[in-house]
Order: sequence, then C-alpha cells, then structure tokens
Amino acid sequence: MDFNLIDLVITVGADDVTQLCLGMPLLGNSFQAACRKCACLHPEKSCDSCSRQKGCSWNLVFGQHLSSDPSALKRFQKPSLPFIFTFPCRDDSVEHVTAVECRLIVVGRAIQSLEMLLEGFGDVLSTFGAEILSIGTRDYQGAVNLLEEVCDVNCLENLVVLSSGDLFEHCIWTDNALHIQLLSPLRLFEDGRLLHRFNFKRFAMSLLRRVSSIAYYYGADEIDTDYKELACQADAIICLDDQFTFAAASDRRISGVVGSGLFRGNFSGLLPFLNAGTCLHVGKGSAFGMGAYGLSGS
Repeated sequence: MDFNLIDLVITVGADDVTQLCLGMPLLGNSFQAACRKCACLHPEKSCDSCSRQKGCSWNLVFGQHLSSDPSALKRFQKPSLPFIFTFPCRDDSVEHVTAVECRLIVVGRAIQSLEMLLEGFGDVLSTFGAEILSIGTRDYQGAVNLLEEVCDVNCLENLVVLSSGDLFEHCIWTDNALHIQLLSPLRLFEDGRLLHRFNFKRFAMSLLRRVSSIAYYYGADEIDTDYKELACQADAIICLDDQFTFAAASDRRISGVVGSGLFRGNFSGLLPFLNAGTCLHVGKGSAFGMGAYGLSGS
C-alpha cells in the first residue's frame, strides 16, 4: 500500500479558543461551501452542466465520483474525502490561550487542491473571529518546517510530500499485543445505529474500507489484499483491557466512543491499515477530526 500525502500543522489564532474548538468538528457543510466559493466562478450553478468540471479543484475533492469499474465499485463504493483535519480537544483549552494547533493531511491527487482547502478553511475560521497565523509542513522525522507565507502553497517544492509506505515502514510490533488510544470520539454504525461500545472487528473492517478507498481513488493504488482473511484475523483479536466508554455530546454529530484498550492477537495483515489509520482516522466524520487514534505496543 502506498500513496502520497502532505501533513500540515496550522496555527490558528482566536479570541475564544473554547468556542472555536467546540465548533470546528461541525464545519463540514460550511467548509465545503467555502471551498466551492473559492474555486468556482459560478458557485450558484449546478456542477453537472459546468464545462470546467474535469479540471475543477472543488469537484476533485468534494465530487466523490464513483468508479466506472464495477468490481472496484463493489469493493470501494463511494470514495472518502481526501483530506483529514485533526482539531484540538476542547478539554485542552485553558484560560488565556489565544492560539491552537490544527493538523491537516491531504492525500494523493487532492494535494493539487491545497490552496483551495486552505482558503476555504480560512474563510470558515473568520466566522469564529479566528485566523490562520502560520502553516508548517511536517517531514518524516516529525519536524515542522514553516512556510514563509501562510498562502505560499503554489510551489510543491515548499511542501514535504510524504510516501505512506516510507512513513510507516518502521512501524512494526515484535509481540502480539497492541494498545489503541482514541484521541477523538469514534463513530461507527451497525444496522444504522451508532455503536456505544468499541468492537475491534467493526473498527478494523471500517478501517480496511476507508484506507483501501482512499488509496484507490486518490493514490491510484489498488491494494491487493485478501479481505476475507483479514476479516477472520480481526475476528480472532481479543480485548485484554477495555477502558472504552461512550461520550454523549449536546450535538449528536460529535458523540462517540472514547477511551483506550489493549488487544492481543495476530495483527500482521492488519498492521498496514492500522498504521495508515493513525493519519486517515476512521468512522463517521473522519475528515473533520472524528475517529482519531494512536497505537503503541503493550
């Protein structure tokens, strides 16, 4: 599995950091509209009749066009959005703080639409009385290199473009135990209902679909994987320590499972997807900060 990505650290200044942190995971519709306004000459018109549709940055990112290949469509279904925000948790907000760091990962072909994404994000932030103060690009060692100008994204040489294969090649476990820490609420559904407990198999299968879809649609990499075998592998994983709980929020869109757990089993086939998910998140609302998690050994 290999696809390119950029990993940005965006410092945001705001008078009311608490309100900003509460509102950012709910930016989906307004962010999409702001990006379209930035990219489209006639945002009030339908995309279906637009002659610029093929080369349109907004259409590439938000169009989520289905594959014309029936077998690929069956495997990957509707593509996920090719960007992933990570927002600071509101619990991290303390009095007198006026700036927070956000993370933005953009995948594959969508990297060419980065200017639109940043302009759209800046426009949405302005509704909170907030603004982008600086943007840095993270390298393989995790070091952050600041761009000279906040909107200086036209030249890709200013950005560090990472390969997922190289990024995770050293992420291996020598034993059969794995600790999963949810960094933001996880929203997984079964039969249309939001799960209130952590289920490893449901977590793993959702992750397989998401990572495979992103790699296929935006990285031009069709993963050659035996999904039935991985499903059996996921089903055999056992939980040794369940510290997960359900966190209900005033807005149901940001309610989900939080906490951590220790798992034991054979992770060999699942590990590439688990590693990729630490960047791509998993579950409903992944693009806007939900379903973030970290991995560590036992």
